[in-house]
Amino acid sequence: MSINAPRWARVCAVLIGLSLLAGCSSPLGKARLQYASGDAQGALATLGDGTEIHNRDKLLFFLEKGLILHEIGDYEASTRELLAAADSLDGARVISLSGEATALLANDWVRRYPGEYSEQLWVHSYLMMNFLTMGRYESAAVEARRALEKIADQEELLGADHFTRNLIALSFEAAGQVNSAYIENRKLADQLAGNPLDETLLRQARKLGFADDVRRLQKAGVRLNKGPGPAELVLFVASGDIPAKVSGSLQIDYDARVSFPQYVPVDGRYRHPLVRIDDQSCACEPVSTTSLGALARASLGKRAAGLTARLVARAIAKDAFADNVAKKDEVAGEIIKVLLFALEEADTRGWHSLPGHLSIVRVPLGEGAREVAIGDPESPLLRVDVSTMKAGQRRYLPLRL
Repeated sequence: MSINAPRWARVCAVLIGLSLLAGCSSPLGKARLQYASGDAQGALATLGDGTEIHNRDKLLFFLEKGLILHEIGDYEASTRELLAAADSLDGARVISLSGEATALLANDWVRRYPGEYSEQLWVHSYLMMNFLTMGRYESAAVEARRALEKIADQEELLGADHFTRNLIALSFEAAGQVNSAYIENRKLADQLAGNPLDETLLRQARKLGFADDVRRLQKAGVRLNKGPGPAELVLFVASGDIPAKVSGSLQIDYDARVSFPQYVPVDGRYRHPLVRIDDQSCACEPVSTTSLGALARASLGKRAAGLTARLVARAIAKDAFADNVAKKDEVAGEIIKVLLFALEEADTRGWHSLPGHLSIVRVPLGEGAREVAIGDPESPLLRVDVSTMKAGQRRYLPLRL
């Protein structure tokens, strides 16, 4: 029986080429390695303007570039990229029939990357941080509303993101939308231990004239000093790295297997930064912390049913395709099976430059405070001049440990 370069083998060769191209995404991979090694500027140069990035990976381009720009303090440029990411997320809802058909015989790398549920939310989290840091409070409140829409779509999953809920409340408060801030703080307070928001709730309840809530908080022993309250430095602390998304595999027959994405287990403990005010230790515990790794893993689990259905459909389609070829040419059918086996590879794309944890640390500044040092007392990571801040004033500062 002669094979003679059958049409089906050529089809599979094309599919393999597409899959390899999708998997490599060279500028993204190289930029991530540069960023991980501490070369942020080199990573940005590698990413360039995105012309070398395929449309299926454009969301990842905007996400990675936006976060790297955020880390180096270029909040304006970071905002442009993250707003483009938000637009790309809206566009990802449009299904490409050709991409879906190719994925049915190749793998999910050829599909347009839609972002995990958690990643779709964190676009708005980073935009809120950018806008608060730049003093564009109305824009931060707009992103807070967009974040709430994402949470409402997946409340059981994303409602556990304490960092983003706290950030939403801060954005509303900064924009003067105290009632909305109070609502989010109440929701967050119900989830947190240790009552870290009681003073904030009392101050807002007084401002809004919520007498019953004021009495309830005062009865619980919450007290406020007279006046506008101390100046405050609000730190958005990023630490560690999000776990890697890798490929898992299950062989279902000698010539067939399915591959699925999974996150590598890592140490999930959070270590908050040491804070000193004018060389005096500050008992500044994080108000809220989110393990991005845990939430990303839960996001992947949330779509497990749909992912499994697609894996099963692909396994059936590949088997049927190979059988149809084998009916006309047995040897060609065996070759097709080998090629399709090689094509089975899990889609491990994701927002790789994310930190492992995000937390909010609020540093109250007494009268006359001059400097806040963050990190090792002998060699602080960062020193912040706060000598010009006045009572009631708030300043926002992102940092990555």
